[in-house]
Amino acid sequence: MDVNASGGNVEGEKGKTVRSRRSWSKIEEDALVQCLSDIVSDGWKADNGFKAGFQRELEKGMRKLLVGTDIVANPHINSKLHVWKKDYGALSGLLSKSGIGWNSTTNTLDIIDEVVWDEQKKVDPNVKTMRHKSWPYYEKWVDIFGKDRATGEHAADPNDLVNSFLRDSPEEEDSDMHHGNI
Repeated sequence: MDVNASGGNVEGEKGKTVRSRRSWSKIEEDALVQCLSDIVSDGWKADNGFKAGFQRELEKGMRKLLVGTDIVANPHINSKLHVWKKDYGALSGLLSKSGIGWNSTTNTLDIIDEVVWDEQKKVDPNVKTMRHKSWPYYEKWVDIFGKDRATGEHAADPNDLVNSFLRDSPEEEDSDMHHGNI
């Protein structure tokens, strides 16, 4: 069996290509986080994810940072983003609970209330593996994925609610009418 240099495909028996799992190095993950941060600052972020074409930009960025890389959008980057978004969502959900905090020195969850933690493990058994694991990219993920998902029914970011309230307030409408803006 010959392993392709990408670690993504394996030449199996009778010449069939069999897909295997890619292992990312720390350098590759760091580069992807840098590329994601760059495209966010370049305006590729949309309300519920990224704008069309962002994958091409990520590939270009990865090739600049890691000359000769074989990482491509599909399946490599898409797969890594899927896992990271899932982890970010789980961490954000946990951190929204009173009794669970964040230790920015160790990049780990800080369980303040064991009862809350035990309740969360019952709701989602997958979170039990998250307690002692370091999440070095979490604070970057907040900027990268921050507004990608709501955390409950009809959820909205507090800043969006305030802006919506101010935009729709009757005082502004009255003021606009007096100034001839309507």
